[in-house]
Amino acid sequence: MIRILVVEDDKDLNHAVCSYLNRQGYETIGCLSAADAYDAMYENSVDVIISDIMMPDIDGFEFAETVREMNREIPI
Repeated sequence: MIRILVVEDDKDLNHAVCSYLNRQGYETIGCLSAADAYDAMYENSVDVIISDIMMPDIDGFEFAETVREMNREIPI
């Protein structure tokens, strides 16, 4: 099963995206911040990342750059 990491700081939108993807047969991990997403990536392997761009503290661009340093293959 494909595991998707959803990084979205809006709790309702995060839940909606994860629910939709789960109904389509994907496994999702929802995170409300980039910091939470880093933790989730250390604890789980993910196949795809869907990320918000405008987030507090660490924005989506900085998050993507950090992910690229760890894994150049994962689609974001």
